[in-house]
Amino acid sequence: MSEFRVGDRVTVHASQSGPQTIAKVKAFTHDNRCMVLSDNSEWRADGKRQWGFRGSFYKGPYVEPEQPGDADFVSKRRSIGAIRKFADVLNMESPLSADALKRILAVIEDETAAARKAAPDTDQA
Repeated sequence: MSEFRVGDRVTVHASQSGPQTIAKVKAFTHDNRCMVLSDNSEWRADGKRQWGFRGSFYKGPYVEPEQPGDADFVSKRRSIGAIRKFADVLNMESPLSADALKRILAVIEDETAAARKAAPDTDQA
């Protein structure tokens, strides 16, 4: 019997990278051996390994009940990824105006300064 129930919020973890995705348990299939999440991914009902074809499983990510802080971690991870992707394609031919880039830079500088004030003992490079 699974510790998960339909409607439970769960976190998909990659073994060393921490929380990757937040989802809800949508259904159980295959005589309650397979758990289907809201992103349509399929997992063993115990959440330990991703569901495979004809009973073959591979070691990899796992599912746990959502813990406090998981949603913030996933949100921060995705925000960093989006900012890196944005910055990676930024060049002089980018369609953004100088004013738009200055506004973006101002927000980054303001948030960086606020973070430094909130944690003055940390070394921020």
